[in-house]
Amino acid sequence: MRLQRLRVRNWRSFPAADLDLDKDVTVIIGQNGAGKTALLNAFVWGLYGEMTRGFPRPDDLCNHQAKLALREHESTSVEVVVTFLHRECTYQARRSFSIERTGPDIESFKESESSFVLNVYPNVGHAHTYSGRDADREVRAILPLGLNPYFFFPAENIGTAAAPDRDATSVKDAVEILIGLKRYEIALTTIRQALKHQKLKERQTDDLKLSKAREAAKSARAEHERATARLNQLPETIRAVKRALDEAEAQFKRYDGARELITQRNRLQRDHDKAQADANDAVERRHRILDEECFNLFGIKVLESARTVLDRAKADHKIPPKVSAGLLDELIDSADSCICGTPISVSERDTLQALRLTVVEDTLAEAASNIRARVINEHERLLGRTHPEKPYKRLQAAQTAIHEAHARRKTLDDEIKEFDENNPLPEWTVSDPSAAWRKYQRRYAELKDEQKTLEASRDKLLKRRRDADSKYNQLTRQQDSSDKIAQARGQLQSLENTIENLHNLFSSHAREDTQRLMNSIVRDVFFRSYTIQLTDNFDLDVSQDGLDVGASSSESAWVTFAFVGALAHLIDQYGEFQNMAEAGESDIKAGYGYPLVLDAPFSPFGEDYASQFAERLPRLVPQSVLIIREDQIRHLDPIMTGEASVAAYLLCLHGPRKDVKQTITWGNDSWGDRSIRPYVQPAEDPSKVRTEILTLPI
Repeated sequence: MRLQRLRVRNWRSFPAADLDLDKDVTVIIGQNGAGKTALLNAFVWGLYGEMTRGFPRPDDLCNHQAKLALREHESTSVEVVVTFLHRECTYQARRSFSIERTGPDIESFKESESSFVLNVYPNVGHAHTYSGRDADREVRAILPLGLNPYFFFPAENIGTAAAPDRDATSVKDAVEILIGLKRYEIALTTIRQALKHQKLKERQTDDLKLSKAREAAKSARAEHERATARLNQLPETIRAVKRALDEAEAQFKRYDGARELITQRNRLQRDHDKAQADANDAVERRHRILDEECFNLFGIKVLESARTVLDRAKADHKIPPKVSAGLLDELIDSADSCICGTPISVSERDTLQALRLTVVEDTLAEAASNIRARVINEHERLLGRTHPEKPYKRLQAAQTAIHEAHARRKTLDDEIKEFDENNPLPEWTVSDPSAAWRKYQRRYAELKDEQKTLEASRDKLLKRRRDADSKYNQLTRQQDSSDKIAQARGQLQSLENTIENLHNLFSSHAREDTQRLMNSIVRDVFFRSYTIQLTDNFDLDVSQDGLDVGASSSESAWVTFAFVGALAHLIDQYGEFQNMAEAGESDIKAGYGYPLVLDAPFSPFGEDYASQFAERLPRLVPQSVLIIREDQIRHLDPIMTGEASVAAYLLCLHGPRKDVKQTITWGNDSWGDRSIRPYVQPAEDPSKVRTEILTLPI
């Protein structure tokens, strides 16, 4: 990664600034209050939307003069643009927000949310534009958010971030962010919390409740589907009934216009129907007379012949006297002994009675006697009738009634035919159509009411169906969940062990790589006989010639920058190699990695250490931006006279300050032009207080 340019607008004390950063070292000189820390934070805010720790008034970013110059309802924008190179691409990160004056008061301002846009221009191919979270993700993939404090250093952090007495977690956090171990820790925490979660406790499923829910869902679904199908069917049915209703109404109206003729026609039809009914009744009556008088009319001759035959049979003794059977019964019941004198026992008497009942001749004699008696009685009854011709008269009267009824019907047939010929009416008018009209009217109203009722209940049925389905699905999911809880717990516990092993493995590799590279940087770049050891807990032990090194600011600063150099190297190395071991085994390259933006970098060093640091800084990283106070210019000799390309700028504060020392001498016999440069100048008026950036000759 290499910085190219920084451009700001209405940023703190800078109305506008445009810095070219493409040199190996860029020096920016200014006294306290001129905006040195604001420039450092322009990088941090422009790339990450954050500020360094301890930055004063982090919510007051807009240039005050630009704000006060706004009229009511006017607005202006605050903008930071950082341009840098990384892996064959040019990146332009633009973060901005607008500020509007909402009233006449000095505090009446409203700020918008900041926006972030990242334009990427590859050396080959098409440009890409990212915004919002996508832009943040792209920037943080190049330099993770948790590592940016190691590359954008405020003065108070230099010498403490990786010092032996620093915050015990800073180095460990940085390394874990470097290789993504944070995600493993988050995963482990999440899994352990999940294993304690109430939902992962074993529970029994309620099969009866699930069965009832399934039946309820099925019933609700069927009822809803029936209602929906009926609603879909009703419009066509209603239209058909409406057509029939309209047709019946039209018929009724036509019927009303011919009501008198129709009444006459209907009366003739009723008379005709009555005559036909009378004829049918007469025919039926004749049939009954024939049934009733048939024997009277035709049976006397038969009875006379039968009586003659039966009398002859009796005379010929073919019909024995009925009394013989009675005498036989009496003898059996009353006799005490047989004709031979032998007594008759009870069993013998029962046998005689049983044999008596089987005598065929006696049975036939009795039947024949009964028939003869009945024939004689009936024959004598018929012979004794007072009016023997009465059956013939009844039959003749019935025949006459039939003839008259048919004649009446024929007459009405002729009258109807004559009426129809003289008064032609449609066939449907022979009966009153009002009944059909009323029937269709009732049916139409019933269907409309049904449709209205179904439409009113459809949403309720749908809600009931959804609720039932939801409850069933919920219970099904609960059942599935309960069935899989044991399996899930086992998998989570296995995953917990795997992630913990990976975390420990990667952490061990990264610790060894960081330690090796820190020692390489101290030995090859800073030329110190230090030995740095990272413990399992990432605590730093620093020794020199076998003795522990004291935590002086200079020594701590060396360790800090050795750690930063290791980070700068490993960020890209871990990205380039597929195998972590290969990345860790690669050699350190002088000036390899990411740029450093340092605010007051010489503050923690004494005179000798400061000069040594300035001499070796270009070997530590490929590019650096040094923001220094005017009293630290003397430490620049190794940089200005070295092989690295250098650019220099002066922050000139225009304001009402009356500092005793307000100028610097730029350079000496070896570099610069030894010109006298003002870094504080009185402002023309209070509204023109600002900081300008002046280019210094190299």
